[in-house]
Amino acid sequence: MRRAASVGDYRELARARLPHFLFEYLDGGSYDEVTLAANRDDLRAVKLRQRVLRDVSKLELSTELFGEKWSLPVGLGPVVLSGMYARRGEVQAARAARNAGVPFALSSLSVCSVQEIARELQSPFWLQLYIIKDRSFVADLLAKAREAKCSALLLTVDLPVSGSRYRDHRSGLSGGTRLRRGLQGAVRPRWAWDVGLLGRPHSLGNLEPVLGSKTGLEDYFGWI
Repeated sequence: MRRAASVGDYRELARARLPHFLFEYLDGGSYDEVTLAANRDDLRAVKLRQRVLRDVSKLELSTELFGEKWSLPVGLGPVVLSGMYARRGEVQAARAARNAGVPFALSSLSVCSVQEIARELQSPFWLQLYIIKDRSFVADLLAKAREAKCSALLLTVDLPVSGSRYRDHRSGLSGGTRLRRGLQGAVRPRWAWDVGLLGRPHSLGNLEPVLGSKTGLEDYFGWI
């Protein structure tokens, strides 16, 4: 099995493991991905100033945010549908964040629900929240977040209209057939077994008040 030595290596491992339509969704952006490319270019342009012959015996990387102490000034941000990239992916990410002593933020559009993450962590975590037109859904999710002891909300405020994702159309995620997506999953047997079968249920648990009984992702995308 190939070992990863860089972020680019992890990207290629994901490409080799995931069905094509899932990788394209995870890797892509909206429209012609001009903003996505600009973001990457901006990060590459950041230069770190080298400092040498400095006393580093008393470096302190911990920080305090929202009344909590963290080991590093970084955290795991919300990733949509993490539970489709790895078995119960949001739970795995929450465990990793807990073990590293850094914040974990759960996406509203997650496979694992707020309640499942709360049971796993037994400690506060953050929740990313879309303010949608159905205010009853927002109120219900906020109540669940409060019960789960979420210590912070990350409000997504820059999404008045969803961007069109050209990659999703080309890969078959949007507008494609169940057969096409099923074949893409079939050629990734490790994913199909570990995530597709053992990683169930595949649901949008946090959206159940809006979607009703049709919370299975296969009902919408035919992924399995």
